[in-house]
Amino acid sequence: MFRSLVLASATAALVAVAPSSALAASPPGVSTGGASKVTSTSAHVSGAINPRGQGTTYSFQYGTTTNYGGSTPVASAGAGTKAITVGADLGGLQGAKTYHYRLVASSPGGVVSGSDRTFKTDKVPLSLSLVATPDPVRYGAAVTLGGTLAGTGGGGQTVQLQLNPFPYTGGFMNAAISPVVTGGAGNFTMVLAGLTANAQARVVTKTGKAVTSPTIMLGVSPVVRTAVSTRHPRRGRFVRFAGTVSPSFVPAQVAIQRLSSKGAWITVAGNVTRAYKADRSRYAKSARVRSAGTYRVFVGLLNSQFAGAVGPSIRISPR
Repeated sequence: MFRSLVLASATAALVAVAPSSALAASPPGVSTGGASKVTSTSAHVSGAINPRGQGTTYSFQYGTTTNYGGSTPVASAGAGTKAITVGADLGGLQGAKTYHYRLVASSPGGVVSGSDRTFKTDKVPLSLSLVATPDPVRYGAAVTLGGTLAGTGGGGQTVQLQLNPFPYTGGFMNAAISPVVTGGAGNFTMVLAGLTANAQARVVTKTGKAVTSPTIMLGVSPVVRTAVSTRHPRRGRFVRFAGTVSPSFVPAQVAIQRLSSKGAWITVAGNVTRAYKADRSRYAKSARVRSAGTYRVFVGLLNSQFAGAVGPSIRISPR
């Protein structure tokens, strides 16, 4: 009986002097705060944590539903005994979307989540792009123009092509093709046929918010036809290059060019076009051929009515 009383007293004394670290740790106090600096792609979220004397880490969970799916990198909240303010930047967000977020803290006392809160990202501003294919286009041929009305609400809007033809003094006017409606992602395509001179081009919205694309240059290349006197001359002899340029342009600079081993076109002879017919001019020039190679005729104009043009590539192999 006396032995049992002594053991009981000793046990009670040990419990009385046990350090607080041996007792159950308290979980951190967590409160999800507000969101600030919200844009169409980013936001700053905040909250408060009381570590309650335990080493504590935290992160913010976020996503477009309460399943979240995203999380900020884990950071330290220290081991203090008072509430501190914490925050994190969220990036890569979608415009005009409602996002859920919450603060989550972890310590030896447990994992605690703050309440769910939300914010809505800003709309993505509308912007128009425009590209032409091919560029330049052959004289009188069709060119395909495409682009995107990017941003929130870019789908289902009507866009119109506008042209300012050479010599670029008349200003932009609606092109002689019908407006088109953008697809769900804001994409659009239109075909312009019969372009006969260089022109500045742009697209503008006809519905919704007024938006104008950057101006691009539509280049129109004359059609160059080339014939050679022979494809198999004696080595070191001359080969005559002759042909026509449509439409007629006099004088236009003509360069006989050879493709180098490094992929560059090197001019080996030159001349100018001469009057021929109402719809075409002509040229002729001989060039000495010392080794096998690929040749072409380049035609450059003396004003900006047309883009430069090239004839077909011709393989010449001396005997």
